[in-house]
Amino acid sequence: MDDSLAVRLRRARAERGLSLSELARQSGIGKGTVSELENGLRGARLDTLFALSTALEVPLGTLIPDRAGETPAAVSGAAVSAIPLGTWAGDAGTIEAYRATISPQRQRSSAHHAGVEETLTVIRGRVRAGVEGDERDLGPGESIRYPGDLPHTFAAVDDDAEVILLMHYPHP
Repeated sequence: MDDSLAVRLRRARAERGLSLSELARQSGIGKGTVSELENGLRGARLDTLFALSTALEVPLGTLIPDRAGETPAAVSGAAVSAIPLGTWAGDAGTIEAYRATISPQRQRSSAHHAGVEETLTVIRGRVRAGVEGDERDLGPGESIRYPGDLPHTFAAVDDDAEVILLMHYPHP
């Protein structure tokens, strides 16, 4: 079975009953780009995947291909490269876990859909993270929890840092 981004994106869009044009409008991603993604003609950066998953009101992992038995592929943004560790669904919603490397360049993440919460724990290095305008500096072993449905940022303070990021998506 084809489990590519193209197939996952088309399926999610069909399940939401959105046209290609409407998904492009709601996500802020160009219609041509969405079409190329759905046809497997290009890959997507992390910020593009977040914009699409937010517009579709699905967890980010819904769009990331499952590579059973293989090392998961990293998804990257301006300053973050993340490897999916797993997804768990329960009574309170869906939780996705990622191991990420953050560079000193600032990564801005737009608001995800309503009710999403994120928890970031630093493994190595120092990170400035949180809701935009209310970021905190964190060191190894320290964590921050913040609403993912508000714009938020990540940046390593000096050198690259490693973190675990948990994303909690409540049931719709």
